[in-house]
Amino acid sequence: MVTGVDNRQRILAYGLFVLAAGLAVNAVLGPLVATVIRYRYSASMINQAIGLDAVALFAVAPVAVVAGWLILRGHPAGPVVAFVPATFAAYMMPQYVIGPDYLGLDGNNERFFVFHLGLFVVAVSLVRSAWASVDREALWPATEASDRRRSLVLWGVVAFITIRWLPGVIELTAGDPSSDAYLDNPTAFVLIGVLDLGLVVPAAIAAAVGLRRRAAWGREAAYAVIGWFASVPVAVAAMAVTMQLRDDPNATTGATVVLVIAAVVFTAGAGVLYMPLFRPHRTLPASPRQPVGANGPTGAGQ
Repeated sequence: MVTGVDNRQRILAYGLFVLAAGLAVNAVLGPLVATVIRYRYSASMINQAIGLDAVALFAVAPVAVVAGWLILRGHPAGPVVAFVPATFAAYMMPQYVIGPDYLGLDGNNERFFVFHLGLFVVAVSLVRSAWASVDREALWPATEASDRRRSLVLWGVVAFITIRWLPGVIELTAGDPSSDAYLDNPTAFVLIGVLDLGLVVPAAIAAAVGLRRRAAWGREAAYAVIGWFASVPVAVAAMAVTMQLRDDPNATTGATVVLVIAAVVFTAGAGVLYMPLFRPHRTLPASPRQPVGANGPTGAGQ
């Protein structure tokens, strides 16, 4: 199914091309290639930045280009695929800006503050624009059973993130955190915790509940979260693998294996959930979705 392209969709497509170029430039200028940007990171954080930049350059930026191309062709999957690079960049850019130890370590990444801020603004804007451009009739399969499966996947994301952070939260609450990640860079550790537990987990819960209630916005919210776990777990796994390859003292084989398995599961799951978007559909589902309001589905009781 191919539809027309309006100005809003063209802006979204061109914004994705800008984001792709920005992610590629950031990766090339960083520790992966040129080291023009010298982050005020510890050696362990530098290793993680190398893995992150590799994923941004070789995976996320190309996906942004593909999403933009799909949108310009009028393919309804384009705005949904756009969630992948947009959520990735919106999640990662604060870590480039807030994570460094500005007073304790050498570097110059503050000189690139405007560049990183600009990429963050572009990414957040693209998330909003992608949401507004999604064709709800293209979010197939459109059955109650498929929505139930999507919600279960989202609850799995919530469980994985929560379980992974539980020991760190307990240590922080007790006032005596001792994990290697915290001791290496407390600011980055807490920042990622805020993003995961304060942003991703609530978003996944809201999307899961919306799907089960058959809310009109449920699938859009679900695909926004799916876009996040299509790329971010891969980046986290790449960080862990890079640490292993560079003999980082903070790397552990067990954690690396868990993160790699999680990346494979989440990314493969995202692929399965995205595949129906590329199949042609000419008829609406037998039981169309109804927007949920304070008094139940629209039209109830009339």
